[in-house]
Amino acid sequence: PYVHAMTDVTGFGLLGHLSEMCEASGLSATVNFRQVPLLDKAILDYYLGEKCIPGGTHRNWSSYGHKIEDLPDEQRFLLCDPQTSGGLLTAVAPGHVSDFKKAAKAEGFDLEPLGVLETQRAKLVRVTD
Repeated sequence: PYVHAMTDVTGFGLLGHLSEMCEASGLSATVNFRQVPLLDKAILDYYLGEKCIPGGTHRNWSSYGHKIEDLPDEQRFLLCDPQTSGGLLTAVAPGHVSDFKKAAKAEGFDLEPLGVLETQRAKLVRVTD
C-alpha cells in the first residue's frame, strides 16, 4: 500500500523513466548520483574515456534533456544510457522506506533509495553528488 508508482528502467534510461514518473505525478525528483547502482567504475571510466557512448544516449537526452537540470557529461551519459538491466524504479511513501526495504530484503533484494520526490520545480529532475 505504500508503493505509489513503479516502472521498469529500460531504453529511455533512468532519467527518461524518472521524468515520466514526475510528469505523471506532478512532482520533481532529486537523485543522489552516488546512490545510483552502476557497473564497475574502472570499466565505465575506460569506455567514457574512449568516447564509447551509445547513439541512443544522445537521442534520449535530445528528447527529454530540457526537463533535467544541467549536469556533467559523465552523469548525463550514464543516466540516459539505453543499455540498462531493466531494473525497477519505485516511488515509496516517505514514512515507509524502511518497510519497503525490509519487504525487498525478504525477497533477496538489498535496496537503497537513490533520491526523493518533491514539489514540482521548473525542471523535473535534479542530480546531486
